[in-house]
Order: sequence, then C-alpha cells, then structure tokens
Amino acid sequence: MGELREELILKAQEIYQQIFPCSSKSSLEECFTVMGKKYLFWFNTADASTHVLMAELVDME
Repeated sequence: MGELREELILKAQEIYQQIFPCSSKSSLEECFTVMGKKYLFWFNTADASTHVLMAELVDME
C-alpha cells in the first residue's frame, strides 16, 4: 500500500498545496485508515480544516 499512500499524499498536495497530519499524528504516514474496501487518508490544511481522500482497495487474489 506504499504506492497508494504516496498517490493519495501527492493528490492532496496537488489539490490543497499545504497539508499537515491530523490531530496528534506526527507524520502523514500515520493518517491512513482502512474501512472495508476503502483506503482513507485524513489530513489538515493550512486553514485548520480536516479533509479526507479515498481510494478503493482492489482484491489481490
């Protein structure tokens, strides 16, 4: 999932320019969650708003 993480981080930076870890997280790498078949990336922007980007997880069978 390292590639997927990188893609979501780059997409967030493309959209919002400056992004920061949420809450008490110290790095963007800690801001990912799996919910069912969705991979979520939570982050804050310069205006202190929280955003989430999502990607579908594909079965690796």
